[in-house]
Amino acid sequence: MLNAADQQQIDRALTPVREVLGSDAVAAYLFGLAALGGGLAVARALVFKNQVHQVLAHVIGGLLVVWGAGIFVYAIIQYHRTRARLSQEGLSRNSLGVMILMTAMLLIIATLVFWITLQ
Repeated sequence: MLNAADQQQIDRALTPVREVLGSDAVAAYLFGLAALGGGLAVARALVFKNQVHQVLAHVIGGLLVVWGAGIFVYAIIQYHRTRARLSQEGLSRNSLGVMILMTAMLLIIATLVFWITLQ
């Protein structure tokens, strides 16, 4: 559990991101990043004496990384839909290009992490 000072620091850091992306997109991207990190941790940090368990850890880690990448794709699709709806109402000020660039970078990172889990 985070203490109050840590939570305030996280809130201050995420406020500008939430203003640009919206809370739902921030949550999706954070969830995707958590899946990537979890996949890497499961595949690389857990060591088993049994070879079957080690292979299973690599498979599960790889699946978590793929799941995280899928969440990034889902988030950009939802962002695009929300942005289109808000644009029709004249409320959209956010750049789709920036989101596509950010998602592309995250997918490249996910690919690299997936490659690492296969090693």
